[in-house]
Amino acid sequence: MEKENKGKKNNPNPLTGENVSLLPILAVNFIGTLGFSIVLPFLVFLVNRLGGNAFIYGLASSMYPAFQLIGAPILGRWSDTYGRKKILFISQLGTLLSWIIFLVALFLPVISLFKIDSRVLGAFTVTLPLAVLFFARALDGLTGGNVSVANAYLADITAERDRSRNFGKMSISENLGFIVGPALAGILSLTMYGDVAPVLGAIVISLIGTLLIIFYLPESKECAPGETEEAEKVRKLFGYEIRECKTTFGTKKT
Repeated sequence: MEKENKGKKNNPNPLTGENVSLLPILAVNFIGTLGFSIVLPFLVFLVNRLGGNAFIYGLASSMYPAFQLIGAPILGRWSDTYGRKKILFISQLGTLLSWIIFLVALFLPVISLFKIDSRVLGAFTVTLPLAVLFFARALDGLTGGNVSVANAYLADITAERDRSRNFGKMSISENLGFIVGPALAGILSLTMYGDVAPVLGAIVISLIGTLLIIFYLPESKECAPGETEEAEKVRKLFGYEIRECKTTFGTKKT
């Protein structure tokens, strides 16, 4: 009995809400939503200047959530298999890369690719920078599983008694990102650099998020799908099948 207690003292669970700071994961969550919302105030003017209209603006705004719908479940499943930190890093790196592509689009020549004049969709021109901008938003959405994986990470390290409080903090950090993002974009847009300033701000913010994950975020529980039931291929891809997971600390959860 004494041996068991001694072993527990010498090998405490390295990741619990008691001995791990929540600040890095809250900061990553805040940065994720801030990076998404910072584009909202000036995107309409940018799309209009590059040849688009109201329809194209709506399409550009929907690119991120549409591709996130595809990417987030896959990234979530990968985080179960390969670990939360690795997938958070890939997700944040994708966001950083997408903002760099977005910045490049602002400096491309406005070359017309094709024009459309429709009674339903209106008249607009799809230009080279507009197409690159669409690609950047799609890439950001496809790798935009950072918020969902961050929530899974928090669930891994949070004890049952602290669950409501910690997820409340997570919700606050997420909402703060949506508040600060548009306000920051408005302030930066007033500088002499115009639309370039918010994009540069988003790149810096994404870089900070990437560095936080690398240096300050320890790996949480990893689990791999067990061989419980054979599911359809599509369900399997998106991670909806019933599975048993083994954590790296030898415990099991379903």
